[in-house]
Amino acid sequence: MNIRHAFDKAIAGAKANLLPGLLLQALMLVFFCLYISHEGTRHFLANIADLKREAGYSFAFFSYMIAAAFLPEMLRVAFFQEGRITRTNIWNFLTAAPFWGCIGMLIDLFYRLQISWFGAGNNAATVLTKMLVDQFLFSPFLCLPLTLAYFVWRDAGFRIAPAAREICSLAFVTDRGIPSQVAGWMIWIPGVSLIYFVPSDLQIPVAALIQTFWVLVLTFTSRRTHQRPVSTRTTLRG
Repeated sequence: MNIRHAFDKAIAGAKANLLPGLLLQALMLVFFCLYISHEGTRHFLANIADLKREAGYSFAFFSYMIAAAFLPEMLRVAFFQEGRITRTNIWNFLTAAPFWGCIGMLIDLFYRLQISWFGAGNNAATVLTKMLVDQFLFSPFLCLPLTLAYFVWRDAGFRIAPAAREICSLAFVTDRGIPSQVAGWMIWIPGVSLIYFVPSDLQIPVAALIQTFWVLVLTFTSRRTHQRPVSTRTTLRG
């Protein structure tokens, strides 16, 4: 019964995020068209790739810290709090930033491993293989559980015992894990397909860009749905 409830909740969440998801995918399509047809866009991205190559994992750390921790709070301040920064915004940022930075480095490492496993090509077979490994192994069994577990721990005031009870319960999977993963697939299956199409040095910048777009969508939909703050809802990264 719990599993059925989880999938019912996942389907409801997918329907609720259908229009935002289509918006984000349209933005990704625009980005893809600019990348393949506009010389200025390719030149700009080449400069970003050079910076990423020189900075290494620190680029991933700060990119994700900005995209998933700083930007959500600034959007909430600008659009929902009349420009007033509160202690909650500061707390959300300070507790989310180090975690998201580490997730960015983990994702960077995973992308490098994908290149070593399957090569750096961007043909259809390679992109499809990387997308399947990403979305059906890495995301549901490592990245998403780590993200959800961290924010459960934070919501518990960084107390281990109550966080561990929730993380080890079936409800953690049915109420959080499955709905989040299904909603994330709507965005990140096309998202990572684009990521694996671009050159390897651009994969983290593009991933952070998609994360930023997704956070932007969630910032506006969160006010309507009255769900968790955006800084925790970006756990939908696949």
